[in-house]
Amino acid sequence: MRALSAAAAAALLVVLLGCGSSSAPHHHVHLTAFERRGKTLFIPACGICHQLADAGTSGSAGPALDTPWLASRVRETIADGPGVMPAGRVTGKDAAEVAAYVAAATAQP
Repeated sequence: MRALSAAAAAALLVVLLGCGSSSAPHHHVHLTAFERRGKTLFIPACGICHQLADAGTSGSAGPALDTPWLASRVRETIADGPGVMPAGRVTGKDAAEVAAYVAAATAQP
């Protein structure tokens, strides 16, 4: 059997590994300071129940936040606490920061 050249072996490896791609699209989220603070609040307050890729959370009690959300809708949801979600888990400026973060993290690239 003939040995592969280094270039051929590298090309084969790239094909077999799929160039490191995955089926899920990734985009880098650029956050303002306000949104970054929202992220730090989201992780312990919301991430226990909600999955959000940018936050690295994998909660499953609430819906996954993988579709675009408007900040105003997030604020209403936080205030109302639909279903088993507790109302007002975060309030005031904290709620505004979390809402801004979720909107930024779920925006389409």
